[in-house]
Amino acid sequence: MTVGRRGRAARVLATSVVVVAVSACGSAGEPPDAPSRTPSAPATTATVPDDVTSSLRVEVRQDRTQYAEGTAKLHVTNGSAATLTLLSGSMGADGFGPSGPDGAQQPATLRPGAARDVRITLGDVDCASAPPASGTPGDDGEGTVPVRMTVALGEAAASGPPREVALTATDPHGRLAAVHTQECARRLVASGASLSVLPDLATERRGGELVLLLRVRVEPVPGGPRVAVERITGTTLMAPADGSEAWTGHAVEPDGAGDVVLDVVPQRCDPHAVAEDKRGTFTPVLTTVDGVAQPPVYLPLPEEARAAFFDYVSAACD
Repeated sequence: MTVGRRGRAARVLATSVVVVAVSACGSAGEPPDAPSRTPSAPATTATVPDDVTSSLRVEVRQDRTQYAEGTAKLHVTNGSAATLTLLSGSMGADGFGPSGPDGAQQPATLRPGAARDVRITLGDVDCASAPPASGTPGDDGEGTVPVRMTVALGEAAASGPPREVALTATDPHGRLAAVHTQECARRLVASGASLSVLPDLATERRGGELVLLLRVRVEPVPGGPRVAVERITGTTLMAPADGSEAWTGHAVEPDGAGDVVLDVVPQRCDPHAVAEDKRGTFTPVLTTVDGVAQPPVYLPLPEEARAAFFDYVSAACD
């Protein structure tokens, strides 16, 4: 009997030790001195009310880095007193196919009075349709572009349910009309001639000045309309060597190889202008198609020639 009582006492003591040990550790897997956890703030559950969505203002914008990419931005300003999360946006402009996102759009907190951008890829230009109107919007909606924005209440880290709303955007700088006009002109010119800047760059000394010879290839398209190069203007980085504002007349007549050879000198030599340039290597070519003048077609410098071009600018500017 004595032995039995001692055995039961030992088992009770062992069980007590285990209970104490578990209690000292707190919850399973945590050390005794683990810091207390603060629960994350709950997400907002309310949807975005109409008086908030009606206070959103949208503009179509396009900076120089986006010209060649065919992308743009929807610049959204929050005119309400509510903090929002901007999730995505799209546009359906006349003369364009549907737009799409330019990469993955990360949720962005849009505070009262602040503005954020949504990047979009412009839809294909429809040259059979007129370009969208630009300028000051009228009472009938003329000069505005339909857009759809997806927003939510609250900050991006804890936003409420998304809501897609139909809005209108202004295009204060007329970028959509410009893109439409330039793309349709490019297609019309391309139906009669293939224009390109050749990657082989040459230089020569003229009276102590280093001159770059830039070749623009003009290849007629069989059966297409007649395309004539009338004028090639300078850029922020390139200017005619004779001091003119543009290459015209004999300077734009093709040689025996069908190339227009431009004698180029640097337009500017200040380092920040070269470093910050966005369009100085796009050559603006003005043509006529069957005698009708066209807007400029911008010819990019081939990627493989860019290093040689900037080496030339560096050498010419000393």
